[in-house]
Amino acid sequence: MVAAGDDFFLEDAFKEATERAGGGMSDPAVETLPDDITPEDVAVELNSPSLFNPERVLLVPDASKWVIASSSPGGPSVPSRKNAKAVDELVRPLLKMLEGGIPEGAALVMGVWCGAKPTGYLAKAVEASGSLEWIATPEPPKPWEDCAVSDAQKTVLRRLMSRDAPTARFAPAAESLLFERLGFAPRRLVQETGKLAVAAGTDGLIDEALVRRLVLPREGSLEVLQDAILGRNARTAVKFLDDARRGLPIRDWSGGHIDGGALGIRVFNLAIDTFTRMLYLRGAARVIGAESELDPKTNSNRAWYSRTFKPRLGPKLKTHIEADPGAPFRSGAKAGAKPKSPSPWAMQRLFRGASLYSDDQLVRSLIEAGQVERRLRRPGNPVEAIPGWLLLTLGG
Repeated sequence: MVAAGDDFFLEDAFKEATERAGGGMSDPAVETLPDDITPEDVAVELNSPSLFNPERVLLVPDASKWVIASSSPGGPSVPSRKNAKAVDELVRPLLKMLEGGIPEGAALVMGVWCGAKPTGYLAKAVEASGSLEWIATPEPPKPWEDCAVSDAQKTVLRRLMSRDAPTARFAPAAESLLFERLGFAPRRLVQETGKLAVAAGTDGLIDEALVRRLVLPREGSLEVLQDAILGRNARTAVKFLDDARRGLPIRDWSGGHIDGGALGIRVFNLAIDTFTRMLYLRGAARVIGAESELDPKTNSNRAWYSRTFKPRLGPKLKTHIEADPGAPFRSGAKAGAKPKSPSPWAMQRLFRGASLYSDDQLVRSLIEAGQVERRLRRPGNPVEAIPGWLLLTLGG
């Protein structure tokens, strides 16, 4: 069992654990079990030799419902101590099988994204056998510390930077700016470090100017507001709008600063486009028979994108969008441009966001938007016209 407080660390460790599990086998079949599989089902699988694959490594990427722990921010809901009795009863069949030892030629790897080291009957049994790997996230800065990341977090981030870009050399000011702009975001740090390493050229030196040019701060950019809308996070939206009202610089998608007079309409257009596309995807899901996927409990699963959306749901939505002249997706700004579906990753974000709202909420917001737009078209483009309308939708 691999458990971690960060999804990026979990993915890395889960992959390594899978490789170790099959290391002593000649040619094992690696099988990812269904999202809704139960501990009892896993026990049956382990005790059912395959005629075609004598050696198997069974994977359960999300076993969070089988342990007791706290939930990690952004992660799946993990049962707490008050649910311990039900959880322990749930895992009893698997635990009973494990007590007798995993059959020869089989291996099991389970992943848990949680906020604290997992416990419960199953986790304790796995730990007693020496097979529980817990990867804690480093302590964040104390409230009184004026910094984006703590020393402990810097140590972890530097290790990732060295691993993924071994030839890159960061000037001290460049590293400080990178940490300031990203905070403790391991996944994005790896992405940005790779981008910077390529841009640095043959000498591998990354200076402050390069970081400033290529790494956009999430705070104060339109990306932050879009994330807040897709995640229905009113608190983040409030902070963004407050920053905008106070005149703090807000960047657009290309990294340039948005003129204060144009900010209101830019924010409004982003919200309108996002609400319109989410409403469209809700209708499209019904048309293609995928309305059941508009359930946050279903699509918030870590494996949902790779196992459900990308191979099956995404292609169906793409076909539907590109066959519909009225779809709110265009390949260009010219009149008559054909509908063009977003990338699979961008579309799944919109789809997941759409599952957090109802049709009525989105329709009401779009109807009320007309009044907001009239205020925005007046001289000055007051961003003050937006908060009430937007926050009513997000909170609503």
